[in-house]
Amino acid sequence: MRQGSVLVASLVVVIFLALTVLLVLAIYAQVTNKYALQQKKLLVSNVAKSAAYTMAETVKKWFTDGRNDLVQSLAAAPTSLSLPGFRGTIECSFTSIPDGYQRYRIRCTARLDGVEDSYSLTLDLRGGLTFKRAIDTVTMDVKNNNLKITGDVLVRQGSLDTGNNSTITGDVYLNSGTLTLGNNSVVDGNVLAVGNVTGSGTIRRNAIVTGAIGSGVTVLGDKTENASTTYVLDEISRRIDTSEPPLPATPTFFPNPAVKLTGTVISQSNQTYYTGNGPGNGLSIGNNETLTLRIPSDGRLWFAVKKLIIRNNATIEVEGNGVVMIYVEDDIESGNKLDIVPKLGTQSQFRLLVYSNRPGTFDFGNRLFVGEGGGFYIYAPEKTVKIGNSPNQSEVDVYGAIVANKIEVQNNLYLKLPDNPSGAQIPWFPIRFDSSATGTGQYGSYVEYGSWGQ
Repeated sequence: MRQGSVLVASLVVVIFLALTVLLVLAIYAQVTNKYALQQKKLLVSNVAKSAAYTMAETVKKWFTDGRNDLVQSLAAAPTSLSLPGFRGTIECSFTSIPDGYQRYRIRCTARLDGVEDSYSLTLDLRGGLTFKRAIDTVTMDVKNNNLKITGDVLVRQGSLDTGNNSTITGDVYLNSGTLTLGNNSVVDGNVLAVGNVTGSGTIRRNAIVTGAIGSGVTVLGDKTENASTTYVLDEISRRIDTSEPPLPATPTFFPNPAVKLTGTVISQSNQTYYTGNGPGNGLSIGNNETLTLRIPSDGRLWFAVKKLIIRNNATIEVEGNGVVMIYVEDDIESGNKLDIVPKLGTQSQFRLLVYSNRPGTFDFGNRLFVGEGGGFYIYAPEKTVKIGNSPNQSEVDVYGAIVANKIEVQNNLYLKLPDNPSGAQIPWFPIRFDSSATGTGQYGSYVEYGSWGQ
């Protein structure tokens, strides 16, 4: 009897343990299934998001390469994508948003074993002229000291000597030449040069050169010397678009219709303005005079001149928000102290572009000043741009950027590339490019991401 009781008790224990094991296994299976489902949901969500951005970057490349035909064909029908290692399905749509702009919505949906998720974003495709570097020039000559640049610098040929007490808050790229850093001069970003780095300044990040870095130069990041030319050029191309700046097209309203300016205000677009006896005289601003550029309600003022002559102590004031584009065929001759500012008493936010497709010189004399709220951009791939002495480095002299064949600067210039003047959402410049340009690279168009999410 006692033996039977023991057997029964043992059997009960065994059954209890078995049930416990089964329960644990069931709980484990449930937890595992929930975890697997969560991981699957996360995977599907990430795939949908990655697909949307992959399509966006593809569209961006097509658009910036001038292949708008591919952009339009993509909008014609839904697109199926595949991702290595993902056995589910991905379907994306690319649809135009009918609001008067080149704005599109991308929506990608990923599915796997009954799990589905979608991700959407919008793209604004904008044609025209853009600036992503403070300086882009074939050669650059810094005559003296105290140069301060906020933004990246690209010198396509030749060397760059910053002078003493200079600061470049950005990266420096030299396709062929030596970077010389004067006493107390600093590059806050990286330096990549097909050449050497000499002098006694400081590079706060990394330096990659085909030659040597002088013993007087301090590199706070990684230092790579004696790299191959191919490696350095490839590394530069990987970081920035080094395609040649395309020549802009001559506007259709140059040289006609020609209009003689009788006052001191320009507010009408699509005309060639002049003062004096004829269009060949160009446009002149006299000593101590003010020329007002009044932006129309559509946010765009666009005109041309044969040449621009600016006397001493002149002011160009901009009234209204938007962009001003001035095509100058020949030269700009400026006396001392040119101020480019928002109209007094207004809160105007603007970008002012001076551009040309011809050789020559844009000389802005001494004491060029662009007030905060404005951005001054020079796009003249064939010209020499000269900026003389500036007062000091206590404040920004010029908010803007320069693209030129050669840049010459004197003492104390402080040039800053703004994202947008004072944070305003001012568009870039919708100019056209010369028909000889096979591609416009980074300067020809740009893409902005709009809203994104589910």
